Amino acid sequence: MIDPDECERNEWILPLKTGGYASSTICGINSRTYHGYLIVPLNQPHKRYLVLSKFEDFITIDNEEYPINTNRYLDVYYPEGYKYLIDFKWEKNYVKWTYEFGKTILEKSLIAHEYENAITVKYKADKGNLKICPLITFRSHHLVTEKGIYFDTFIEGNKVEIYKDITPILHFIFEGNKVRIEQTGYWYYNFFYRLDYERGSNYKEDLFNPFCIYTGNEISVTAYYDKSTIIKEENSPADLVKLLSIASKDFIVKGKDRWAIIAGYHWFDEWGRDTFISMEGLLLLNRLFDQAKNIISRYLSFENKGLLPNHITAEGEPIYVGIDISLWAINAIYSYYIYTRDKEFIRKIYDKLQDIVENYAKGNGIVYIKEGLLFHNGAPRTWMDASYNSHIVTPREGAAVETNALWYNDLMIMDFFTNLIGDKNSFYRELAEKVKSSFNEKFVSSWGAYDYLDPYLIPDKSIRPNQLFALSLPFNVMNEEIGKVMLTTIENELLRPFGLSTLSRRDPKYKPMYRGDRKSRDEAYHNGPIWPWLIGAYVDAKLKLENDIIKNKLILDVFKPLLDYAKRNRGFIPELFEDVPPYLSGGCIAQAWSVAEVYRAINKLLSI
Repeated sequence: MIDPDECERNEWILPLKTGGYASSTICGINSRTYHGYLIVPLNQPHKRYLVLSKFEDFITIDNEEYPINTNRYLDVYYPEGYKYLIDFKWEKNYVKWTYEFGKTILEKSLIAHEYENAITVKYKADKGNLKICPLITFRSHHLVTEKGIYFDTFIEGNKVEIYKDITPILHFIFEGNKVRIEQTGYWYYNFFYRLDYERGSNYKEDLFNPFCIYTGNEISVTAYYDKSTIIKEENSPADLVKLLSIASKDFIVKGKDRWAIIAGYHWFDEWGRDTFISMEGLLLLNRLFDQAKNIISRYLSFENKGLLPNHITAEGEPIYVGIDISLWAINAIYSYYIYTRDKEFIRKIYDKLQDIVENYAKGNGIVYIKEGLLFHNGAPRTWMDASYNSHIVTPREGAAVETNALWYNDLMIMDFFTNLIGDKNSFYRELAEKVKSSFNEKFVSSWGAYDYLDPYLIPDKSIRPNQLFALSLPFNVMNEEIGKVMLTTIENELLRPFGLSTLSRRDPKYKPMYRGDRKSRDEAYHNGPIWPWLIGAYVDAKLKLENDIIKNKLILDVFKPLLDYAKRNRGFIPELFEDVPPYLSGGCIAQAWSVAEVYRAINKLLSI
């Protein structure tokens, strides 16, 4: 029997590749507002709503009723279906629970439909009769419901439709013998979501039960928002690389007329920085070149004074904050070309790339050139962007080390593209040389590179992983001699079995644990926790400096705990880990750039 307290932290998720998903815990206790059997995008892939929370289900055997599901109400677990759970499986497109009631075995599986906002739940027991009562709502997956929402239920044969006002929000189809449907209309009060309670967010909810079904020992229930077709269970591969490939594709979602990348499940939407950092690992390695072109073209259409958007809202409005999104985009476009040799696409978008670089070179009010380096006004504008109540935790205003590494890299890429398409412009290489000279003069420290220079050129001496990008990108701004010193520092101060810590343990700002309310989490966010996505940059830098093939292969052993974690969790890797044993995961349970960069790094190591 699994401990329900442990169960509440042990989550699973099955993305639908629409932006929607199904997710809960291994014993069925919903411990987040984001948990539910069916979360669907109202404006695909955005504006995700929970419509089907779970099933309140029971089996009657020899006149004795047993619970299958488990809920938490404040300090009470009821009913106690977890006591009968003997096995749980998490496969490619389904999860399966196995229960034992005396000598009777019951299997319950939930299958996610690919590219459909639909799930199918199947029950099969040796004997007995099933009672299944859906618990529904209609709210943003960020929020909770209180009694007061009204639903209409329409029953016709083996089908049920649920309406809110005059809009259909949920459909059920039942396939089984002697199915009886009984309309109910009950509210269940005070479901308690433990993980949200610990995060200081919404944690109590009321859910509505519109009907219950009664049937024999076997039934299939399909629930869908807009459409549904027949689906079969598919198992996950045993090979980790193949498993990571499957997981990587779950972040690539289909909108109504375009493709997008979801930055992380459960709560992140589409983010520009994450999109371009993840592009090689999610799209290019999987040879999804058309999807990559679609995403690149759409982001470039939003270019404004050289900036690309951090975020595109559900209504299609671009939000500009970060100054590195455009820089990561050019790097991703270079990777796209290396994979495809698609010269015509580069020619087609070349003017947009010129606009980006020229706006950065001449300044656009947010970025400007000073002492040969790229500076920026305002904060937060880099990936270390935590803030709360208008307080910026890691401001980094000035010249950030990774943005200057990207700036040099992109200038060299543009020089490559000018030669590729026959442009005579020599502006890019000349500017790149100035950046490199100034970088190695002003950023170099005794341990590698400063994290940033403030507007007055005063260096920040925090030892952080951002300096890695000075060596890891296709074109290096850092000299190799200093690179060796820097890499030794990274390995001594920041390298962990789950990725790279964001700050040296010797720093007074260091906070290794990511937990508590918004303020506590944001104070720690980039000040100690381990971020798996940084593995990609570490491997790139290591391979540039280390010529011993055997030593390079051994890098996989360093990250074995992380790879074991991914294998246990269906290829998914979280946003971060705490930097103290037992290295608890934190943030999103499935993060796009974590999966993408680990998948890319493993492929690179295995190919040498």
